[in-house]
Amino acid sequence: MSDTNHLEEAMNNLRSQISALPPDDEPTRQHLSGLVGDIERLVGSSGDLRAQEHLGENLNESVLRFEASHPRIATVLNQLAEKLGAMGI
Repeated sequence: MSDTNHLEEAMNNLRSQISALPPDDEPTRQHLSGLVGDIERLVGSSGDLRAQEHLGENLNESVLRFEASHPRIATVLNQLAEKLGAMGI
């Protein structure tokens, strides 16, 4: 399976986790939806190093933020960070 396929699989997993959030957890939903948008924009762009660094920092901070409250989401975010790293992003 290619890196792109692995990334898409991880993105779909994150989207599923977002959909499964309780309706009253809108801040988490908005934060994660923003990350999805950032990843999609970055993957579709020509490689803005500043944006890549910013996304990497956001993913790492989000993993730490959600480790206790949403461990599955933290795991998916960590997988996304690994996949993006393997792709050089």
